[in-house]
Amino acid sequence: KLYVEQTQREREQATEMHRVFQRDLCKLRLSTARAYVKIITDGQGPMSYSAGSALRLTAQVQGLGPRFKVKLELQNNGSKVVTDMSVTFTYNAMLYRLQQSVFAVPILVPGLSYRIDGEVECVDENGGADAIRVFVCNPKSALPALSAIVNMPVSEALIAQTQY
Repeated sequence: KLYVEQTQREREQATEMHRVFQRDLCKLRLSTARAYVKIITDGQGPMSYSAGSALRLTAQVQGLGPRFKVKLELQNNGSKVVTDMSVTFTYNAMLYRLQQSVFAVPILVPGLSYRIDGEVECVDENGGADAIRVFVCNPKSALPALSAIVNMPVSEALIAQTQY
């Protein structure tokens, strides 16, 4: 009896059920696309792309601590030369110290990769870890051209000191 009632309801309300299904499917696709764009623009992945130009930024962390090296690779995948860019690190000064937090990049030739190495030292005695944000900035724009988030590991040397 339940099956017959369900079949009858589907026949009578088929167009409305289909319309609701299509609307929910569109909402799901939209929310998925928004989440994907947010991940890309926030620099949550290992690579970050800029929307206005064809720049790519890859970041890696090397070292066991308390000294780390943040290795950046900046690449211009476009067809035009990009000039007067700067790479800026922002970080928690209670946890880290950088030898140099701003790097000037005078020119980015298409197709070439540029390496930038940032020396990072963990100054927190508890070995805390936090994210370091990397921004590629253009002086002609108020917004960064590119950004990435580098999640730093816990310092191994500080862990070894607390065991003794």
